[in-house]
Amino acid sequence: MTDDAGSEPPSLDLTPRPARPAAGNRRGAIALLLLIVGGIIFVLLRTLGDASLFFYDVAEAVDLRSDLGDSRFRVVGTPQPGLLVTELDGASAVVFTLCTDDVLADVVHLGDPAELFQPGVPVVLQGAWTAGRPPDMDGLPDAAGDGWYLRTDHMVVKHDNDYRSDGAELEPCGAGG
Repeated sequence: MTDDAGSEPPSLDLTPRPARPAAGNRRGAIALLLLIVGGIIFVLLRTLGDASLFFYDVAEAVDLRSDLGDSRFRVVGTPQPGLLVTELDGASAVVFTLCTDDVLADVVHLGDPAELFQPGVPVVLQGAWTAGRPPDMDGLPDAAGDGWYLRTDHMVVKHDNDYRSDGAELEPCGAGG
């Protein structure tokens, strides 16, 4: 088709051109990527830090007390009869004796105990050894009383499908049993 002057109209180039990303979008994408990578590194370090806590039963924890010093670790044992609720450093605490293989350890657990916590049901605690006498220890019937106690702040009740009948008695272990 020709125009009135007899010349051809200019042809239109309809090929798409590559889009140029705006400089602000690129910086935002880099910042978001760095934030995601930082979050992943934080989660990994937190998870690996928790996994590096050593896990001992009461007998091992007592044997290794001088080696453990004031480092945090996990300990498993069975709470013995005689739970005392008290206050330590302005926080609610439960004082009790933990036992494994006739070895006793006194425990001061800061905060609320786990929902199913009771004597005779094994627990996993996380904390560190503290030199001294636990508060209100005179009320514990079978306290270790060795000048040390576990000061814990995390508790998980171990449970299985073995249940005692209502009349079953818990046999204390350690010096009292």
